[in-house]
Amino acid sequence: MSTFALEGIRILDLSMWWSGPLCTSYLGALGAEVIKVESIQFPDGFRYTMAPSGEKDWWELGPQWNAANMNKLGLTLNLNVPEGLELFKELVAKSDVVIENFSPRVMENFGLSYQELQKVNPEIIYVSMPAYGSTGPYRDKPGFAYTFEILSGIAQTNGYDNENPLIISGVGDVISSFHTTYALLAALEYRNRTGKGQHVEVAQTEACANFIGQPIADVSLNGRNWGRTGNRQPNMAPHGVYRSKGEDSWVAISITNDEEWRKFCGVIDKPSLATDERFQTASCRCRHQDELDQLVESWTIKLGHYEAADLLQHAGISAGPVLEVDEMEEDPFLQGMFQEVTRDLNGTHAFPSWPVKFSGTRLEHHSPAPKLGQHNEYVLKGLMGLSENQIESLEKEEIIGVEPLGAKISK
Repeated sequence: MSTFALEGIRILDLSMWWSGPLCTSYLGALGAEVIKVESIQFPDGFRYTMAPSGEKDWWELGPQWNAANMNKLGLTLNLNVPEGLELFKELVAKSDVVIENFSPRVMENFGLSYQELQKVNPEIIYVSMPAYGSTGPYRDKPGFAYTFEILSGIAQTNGYDNENPLIISGVGDVISSFHTTYALLAALEYRNRTGKGQHVEVAQTEACANFIGQPIADVSLNGRNWGRTGNRQPNMAPHGVYRSKGEDSWVAISITNDEEWRKFCGVIDKPSLATDERFQTASCRCRHQDELDQLVESWTIKLGHYEAADLLQHAGISAGPVLEVDEMEEDPFLQGMFQEVTRDLNGTHAFPSWPVKFSGTRLEHHSPAPKLGQHNEYVLKGLMGLSENQIESLEKEEIIGVEPLGAKISK
């Protein structure tokens, strides 16, 4: 694309960890100028996740930080001091969106509520991503993806029969991130038509609850409280992942109707199973899933995961190899999605680009994740007109900087 949809939109990104940063990384790929605002006192905690702490500039090397923060500029600003607050407000006056994912008390304590920032810029779109919303008994409680998944009901439905509920490794952040993306884009469209900004709130636990509408509807309509069934489905069998040839190798198979079952029996060269009274119908197969899974796995275990999947797909049956992460870059379908991104501290590595194409052109990353405070001069001097002396004074007073204070102490 020669022109990006959000060119000319400036977003001040105060969010941390995964949910907010993933949203703004996407908006940056769409052309928005995203300014990631951290402080050297309290950088984004995601910088430290899986970072190799013994290496030089280790806070820049975390893989999750790098993946979630591409397509942004990096600014440091201490919002706990008056001068830092004033600079931030001046930047708000020149911006379109402010986004944060703290509990409601945090921005209020800074004096940066929507009501205050609206005085600075009446057209500002202020996006909040509290864990549990701005009202109610959980209002000021902190939350993480794991708590979103537990409270929303996702964990209750995830896991194996007679075993503990399972979280899904932080995917609650991704769910809330893209709910927020849609809401923010709608707010921009509303402002484009009316000239009015607004306060957009996405309670992250509510976003996750929206993800499991089917179990909620079932208990409401039919009184059925879903238990945990592993990879099985209530009306489909066989349905699951089955061992294939090789160490820790698996293939996923989903048979949705009786015709597919007959095709499956033909593929595995056991046509008599199609007329076996235990497996003739979906309801029969569901009642005999333990026996059925053993039969399926006795076939898949002899084949590689791609080989088994290909045979079934050619017969019109849904199947796919269960890929290890290190296999994904070589998968013929996924190859076009990975993009090499170069960052001077990290070198060149492959990252997933965006699963979106505009007129056949894939949306890609424009820049790697910013180093801490990397664009201080561009923002403070270029956008706000501060002098070199003023910037030097801010550095001396530790209102801005390029290295976490904790890292200095640990040297």
